[in-house]
Amino acid sequence: MKNHKMKLSRKIIRKIIIESLSEDRHDPNKLNLHDAKIGDIPIKIQICDEIEDRKKGLMFRHSMPKNEGMLFIHDAPIEASYYMKNTYIPLTIAFADEEGVIFQMEDMSPEDLTSKVSIQPALYALEMNQGWFDRNGIVIGDNIDFKERLCKDLINMNSDI
Repeated sequence: MKNHKMKLSRKIIRKIIIESLSEDRHDPNKLNLHDAKIGDIPIKIQICDEIEDRKKGLMFRHSMPKNEGMLFIHDAPIEASYYMKNTYIPLTIAFADEEGVIFQMEDMSPEDLTSKVSIQPALYALEMNQGWFDRNGIVIGDNIDFKERLCKDLINMNSDI
């Protein structure tokens, strides 16, 4: 029971922190973009941390600015699986562990229903325009750094008390 309460508390705290990072989180007419970086490369990300957001992802979009992407945050590390149903932009997906370290990258073609599955449990998956990682010299072992990660560390420290 204690473990269930801790998981629920972490999720609630994470949700509050993410909501506070975006003034327009509930406005469907505005994208909720957050600052992040990989190595020294700054990017803007839309965070998908709810199951319904993760299901929709980048569906029905016809373009995405060159330094923007979508970061999927799972409730716990999982064998993550993604495909491109109703997605019209060629993408590259980077799977990352609990520390945000990228361990796998896969190109994904528009409307391809073939799943790309993580080779190990992933807490994060970052979708960027296809080729973005290569053009920017991002490789396996690089870290996805974003503000929510700092909050996650604080939550983990408090759970040890």
